[in-house]
Amino acid sequence: MGRALALAIFGAIGFAIGSLSYLAAPLVANWLPSIVIDQALAFALISGAAGAAISTTVVSVWAKRP
Repeated sequence: MGRALALAIFGAIGFAIGSLSYLAAPLVANWLPSIVIDQALAFALISGAAGAAISTTVVSVWAKRP
């Protein structure tokens, strides 16, 4: 039961990360190309960075629990 709950929580967190990244990406992606890179790369960088940062933090916090 505990393992299934942990996997469900990680799945829900991943879904939330993806949803928030999708909503935030157009704003940032429209700003970044004016500086350096094209829009497709900007979307990929935003989604990848958000997913990596949040999932790494969540797993690290979960691993340190008592």
